[in-house]
This record gives sequence, structure tokens and C-alpha cells, in this order.
Amino acid sequence: MDRKTDRVSRKARIMFVDDEVRVLDALRRSLRRHEDRWEMEFISDPLAAVASFAARPTDVVITDMKMPGLNGIQTLSAMRKTKSTASFIVLTGTADLRTAIDAINQAEIFRFFTKPCPSFLLVEGIEAALAAKTPPPTAPAAAGIGETALDRLPVAVLVVDAESRVLFMNRRGGALCAQEDGVILGARKVCRATTPPETARLHALIASAIKDGEGGVMALGRVKAGPLSVAVTALDASDGGKVALYISDPEDHPIPPAENLARLLDLTLAEARLAHALAEGLALEEAAGAQGITVGTARGYLKQIFGKTGKSRQAELVRLILSLPVTLPHGTLPNGSALDRA
Repeated sequence: MDRKTDRVSRKARIMFVDDEVRVLDALRRSLRRHEDRWEMEFISDPLAAVASFAARPTDVVITDMKMPGLNGIQTLSAMRKTKSTASFIVLTGTADLRTAIDAINQAEIFRFFTKPCPSFLLVEGIEAALAAKTPPPTAPAAAGIGETALDRLPVAVLVVDAESRVLFMNRRGGALCAQEDGVILGARKVCRATTPPETARLHALIASAIKDGEGGVMALGRVKAGPLSVAVTALDASDGGKVALYISDPEDHPIPPAENLARLLDLTLAEARLAHALAEGLALEEAAGAQGITVGTARGYLKQIFGKTGKSRQAELVRLILSLPVTLPHGTLPNGSALDRA
């Protein structure tokens, strides 16, 4: 039986690699109820895991990061050399973003979890990896210059379809998703927020962008840090539509202060303060309350901002703001010219 036929007829094969036998025993016990649909192998030696991987078709590999002999990235990099289509998930005992980024960039990791990882979350990750093994036909081929440009953006970019499934993400997007806080990839790579209400609102904005191109902005709460700001904008009306999520982490790339926005976009300070509040993910009504102005006044300011920036939707405005430099030399515009007014 060839590998293609075997992959269709057999149960999904899941491999767990961890040098601590007690961890593997705990995984075996917690996942026993899934034995009817998965063939699971538990290996404590990374070198033996690489040999087993080369010998038999494997769908998903879950490995610890810190192991003697070969660490998690080295183990998965060795497995990658077999040209397998397996998906890889990394478990680590340290919530280290640098480790997560290295895992994603060096070994093309599908998911990154910190230990101890609840079994239901691990199962969800495995199911998502299995569901994503065949990329959707509408997945954009973001490569070459376009992909490089997206990776250089100071914000995370996720492209999703009408079902909120992630089709593409730049490196910042991958690093952000790896934290599993604020933006989470669920089963079938569906993008969701930390809480059900925020997930519902995010999906509503995506649906709005698909339906009429409106989209919108919102804040995504996090457990371990301050909220993220996301701008949801439509990309493509064909094939059911595609939507881009531009996500800013104020702790990583702060939003330019209102004074800078006034200078950069030729806004009054009142307009700039409203624009800054919107970029933080506040709804117009919330931004009006934060500025101590009426909603009607805020709408008037927003109309003036649209006229000055050439934008017609809040999401487009926020996307513009997120692309701006945080600081500028005093008295200059982005092109280096002097300001016409104070």
C-alpha cells in the first residue's frame, strides 16, 4: 500500500516526544479516550522519534522544547528534512516569546503551547492541525516581495475568509497567535478572541467586511497584558471574500500620540485625540465618552478626519494610523518637509 492510500485508510497518527517519561504517561492517560480515532505514539528519546518519523507516515508531532541531545526545534527540523506534510506543535515550560518566534520561523510550527497545557486545549490544537493539512483553495499565495513587505509591517496581519479561518499571517501575526492571548487559532484555524463576547464581535466585524465592506475596529482583551487594537478591512469580494485583520500591540508598537497624529495627518488636536482613541480599539461612542464630547460632535470630528486623510471608514483610518511612525524629528513631516503650521 503506498503512502497516499495508507493516509486515507488509516487512523491519524499522532506522535508525542518528551524526555520526561512521567509527562508522557500523563499525556497517555489524559488522551486515552481518543484512541479510537488516533494512533498515538509516545517517545522519550528525540533521536528515536526522528527515526520513527522517517519510517512511518505521521500527521502531527507534539514535542517538548527543552530536551537533551536534540531540543524541540532541532528535532522538528530533522523531521522536516523528510519532506513530510506533518504538522508540528511545541510544548515548553517557559512562556518565552523569543522561543515561540524561533519555533515558528525556524521549524514552521503550527501551534505553540506553554506547559502545563490542559488536555482539551492540546486536543483542540491537534484537531486544528489535522483540519489544516489540506489548505483551502482560496488561500492566497503571499510570496516573494509581497510576503517580505508584510513581514516588515510594524503590525500583525492575519488574512481570513468568510468563516473567520486564517488563510495567511505575517511573522508578527504568527508570533502574536503563538502567545494564545488576545488572538487564538481554534479548530480549523478559526480566528477567535480570548472571550466569547469578543469573539462574537470580531466575527461580526469580519462578516460585515465580507457583506458590505464596512468592517470596523475593536479592542481585544488579553489576560497577561494590555488590550490589542484590531482593524478589520475587506480585501477581496471574489471567492466569498477575504478580510485582513491589522492588529497592533501597544506594548510592541505604540500608537503615535495624539500630538504626533495632529502633525502627521494635519488634524486639530481634538480630532487627533479622537483618532487616537479609535486606533486603541474604542467604538465611536466609547471614544466620545473618553474625550468628554457628545457622539454628535465625535461624528463631526470623524467626518473632518475622513476628509483630511482621504479615508471613508474607521477601519481604513486605523490601518493608516497603525502604519505611522511613533516619533518624528521636531517640526518635520514623514517626507522630511517642514510643518506649515504649529
